[in-house]
Amino acid sequence: MVEVKTLIEGDHTPLDDGKMKIGSTIALIKTDKNILVDTGSFLDKDKIIEGLKKENLTPEDIDIVILTHLHLDHTVNTYLFSNAKIFYKLRGGDFAGLSGFPKEGKIKRFELIDNVEIAKDVSILFTPGHSEDCISIVVNTSEGKIVITGDAIDSKEFADLNVQPSLCWDLEEFNKSRRKILNVADYIIPGHGGIFEVKK
Repeated sequence: MVEVKTLIEGDHTPLDDGKMKIGSTIALIKTDKNILVDTGSFLDKDKIIEGLKKENLTPEDIDIVILTHLHLDHTVNTYLFSNAKIFYKLRGGDFAGLSGFPKEGKIKRFELIDNVEIAKDVSILFTPGHSEDCISIVVNTSEGKIVITGDAIDSKEFADLNVQPSLCWDLEEFNKSRRKILNVADYIIPGHGGIFEVKK
């Protein structure tokens, strides 16, 4: 049976010196493949390794890394996963899969249709808006559908359609993507926060 765990609960926390502590939520999916969704920011490296260790895994055991989009707070530690195939959406619609990133570094472009399964009980949902390249991951579990949204819904407050983001690539697309996610999800793991249930 597929398992979904939050390894790191991401946040955007203002610090006393006026700076921000920023890092994305990092989720682990255990199915017929070991999948990591997002790899966080500079502060997350040791936490990722420790979180995987608690699951009896190392970075080398990760088969697939999915990047919900290419902002730095979601991608910095991708280099740790040298055995993984890295999936992310390219601007313009194609997907890229990197094998052995970053050693080989060759981008393989391919078309991936919305809702197509990439591992047992795991599929990709196109959810642009926050940025052009945003994707979400739908996981079918015994408790219902968990959608890992990246910044398509970056915290629980944005599950409320009346709450609008201050910055995004395309507001109309952002709202369409939110509705798409909320129609599918029983639970959401947002880009910066803990899992929550979607009230239907």
